[in-house]
Amino acid sequence: MAKFRIQFTKYGDMKYVSHLDLIRLFTRIFHRAQLPVAYSEGFNPHPKMAVLLPLSVGTESSCEYIDVDFEKGVGMLDCMKKLKSALPIGMEIPQIGELNETSAKPKEIRYASYEIRTDSPVTEAQMDAFLDLDTIEIMKKTKRSEGIVDIKPDIMHMGLLEDGGFTAIISAGSNANLKCEVLLEAMKKYIDGFAPEEVTILRTGILNERGEPLL
Repeated sequence: MAKFRIQFTKYGDMKYVSHLDLIRLFTRIFHRAQLPVAYSEGFNPHPKMAVLLPLSVGTESSCEYIDVDFEKGVGMLDCMKKLKSALPIGMEIPQIGELNETSAKPKEIRYASYEIRTDSPVTEAQMDAFLDLDTIEIMKKTKRSEGIVDIKPDIMHMGLLEDGGFTAIISAGSNANLKCEVLLEAMKKYIDGFAPEEVTILRTGILNERGEPLL
C-alpha cells in the first residue's frame, strides 16, 4: 500500500467547491486517473483520503493538502503524471510526498498564511496601530456558541504587500482557528476608514508550530 500527501491548488471557479464536494471531486479524479484508492472495510466503505485543513468557500489557495492511501504500490512520478492529466481547470499539483512515521500529522497544524486584497487599502501606520492593540475583541461564532473573544493571540504576523494588500499568519487547526473573515471584521472595527466591499483571499501555506509547511 502507498500513502501519499498531495499538495493541490484551488483557483478561479474552484474556490466555490465546498469541502464535501471536494472529496467527491477527488474520488472522480483518482478514478479518471486510474489510481487505485484504498477503501475502508465495513458496511459502508469509503475512500481512505482526508483534506488536512478544509478551506472556506470563496477562498483561493496555492497550498492545500490531501492525504490518500492507494491499494497497491504507486510511484510518486507516475501518480503526478496521471493526476495532472485528470485535473479540472483551476487545480494543479505542485508536489507529492510519501507519508511515513516521520511525516507531520494533521494534529500538528498550528497556523495558516494568507494574502488578502481589498478595495480599502491599509496604511503601514494603521497596521502598526492595529497590531499594537492590547486586545482585539470581536464577536466570534462557532457551531455551538457565540461570544466576544480576544483574537490578538491568534494573530502571529501581518504585513503589507506592494500592491496594497496584506499578508496574515493566523491560528489554524484543532487547537485554535481564526478565520480571515473574523480578522477582517476586527479590522473594520478597529481601523478607521477600513470598509472593504470587495475582498479576495488566497491561502499560501499550512504550517506547523515552527512555521514549517507540512510537505
